Amino acid sequence: MDKNRQTRILSVFEGAIYNGFFLITQGFLGTGLALEFGASEPVIALIGVLPSVSQFIQLLAPSFLRIVKSRKRAMMICASASRLSTAFIPITLALGINRQSLLLTILAFFSLAASLTGNYWVSIIRDVAPLKGAARFFSIRNVIFTFTNMFITLFYAFILDSVPGRMGFILITAFGVASALVSLVLLGFHNDPPHEISHGRGLFRAVTKDIRFMPYLRFYSFWSFSIAITSPFFAYHELVNMKLDYSFLSILNVFSSLLTILFYLLWGKIADKIGSQAVLEFGVLGAFLKTILWLFMDTGTVYLLYIDTFIGTASWSAINLCLFTTMLDLLSGVDAQSYYALLSFTNGASALVGSLVGGFFAAYLNRFTWMVGGHRFFGIQILFFVTFVLRGVSLIFLKRVKTRKVVSVSGMVFNSAAVLANRLAARPRELIEVLVHKNKAKQRKERKNGKSD
Repeated sequence: MDKNRQTRILSVFEGAIYNGFFLITQGFLGTGLALEFGASEPVIALIGVLPSVSQFIQLLAPSFLRIVKSRKRAMMICASASRLSTAFIPITLALGINRQSLLLTILAFFSLAASLTGNYWVSIIRDVAPLKGAARFFSIRNVIFTFTNMFITLFYAFILDSVPGRMGFILITAFGVASALVSLVLLGFHNDPPHEISHGRGLFRAVTKDIRFMPYLRFYSFWSFSIAITSPFFAYHELVNMKLDYSFLSILNVFSSLLTILFYLLWGKIADKIGSQAVLEFGVLGAFLKTILWLFMDTGTVYLLYIDTFIGTASWSAINLCLFTTMLDLLSGVDAQSYYALLSFTNGASALVGSLVGGFFAAYLNRFTWMVGGHRFFGIQILFFVTFVLRGVSLIFLKRVKTRKVVSVSGMVFNSAAVLANRLAARPRELIEVLVHKNKAKQRKERKNGKSD
């Protein structure tokens, strides 16, 4: 089997298995784990954005690569550090050392090492991924991730409801550690195609002068800030204010996962035809509009979660797929490590500022509730309105990015509908023309037969 094709297949299995641990640090599972360690609102906010904040370290990626002299070797060193550090979480829980500072330290180290791992992985996968149909490949990869994430989340939620409290989290984090270690082994089988390592100075200066890349950098940074302000507090609102249990949230996750599978396949095909940026813009627009639902989300309006899940699934599947593929379009023919490092650094800085601002205001705002017209409003929902406005501004920044964009998603839908309408309108006329043609042919045949007689 071709080594690049083998690496693409391995990347699917490795990513799916790795998520067995990563899921524990995100969403309602991550918030639940933080609460088990007694974390406060600001710490919960910081833990929620650690994957983004840890990208500060990306500026060291090119230098570390020049020292190690191999992308795969650099990736394996960093992956080993991140994966092995996960074992400290179930151990500290089992020993009863459940301090928020300890959890924050472990997850920070894990995220820092994982961030560097991601830099070298992106560089390798860019060289082994197909040049044509990249969006379709990554959409299929994400579909498989969605399947596995759905079952893993259900399994973890079942454990937490069956074995409540600390023991439940000991069990799921132990499973997560096993997943992280297996993914480390699979990374070791990845192929690293021949690659020239840049040794020149001024690499980051060259990136900042790239007029195609800088608008994307500005969008990505502002988008990260607007997301980080509230990212952990949607789950916090569900668990603490709305009093929802893990089983209900896991069922909602299954609903979202099944929809995600369909949307990933759809967006993968569409993005290859009209451009990843067009699909990304549609996703950001949906993520912007759906946030308004959270201003009215309480125990009496749980049904809004289903609407939010549908719109959010359509939007975030487009975002998760096309943030990456749009970036790959911009990294074509350039030194990927330097570009990705600077992008990750600014993303991490934005996420850090957003999480600190969001955590500070959440700790203050969540003390207040108001009753208006029989509806209970929580102070934390003010943050949801803030992120609504910021996501709208992010869309304006995204519109300034210039990549291949044949037509917008809405334009494609309109054009398809117009073509279909024209076809439907043309069919009666085509049918009449066929009947007239047949009738004339019949008359010519009858005249011919008459002359023969």
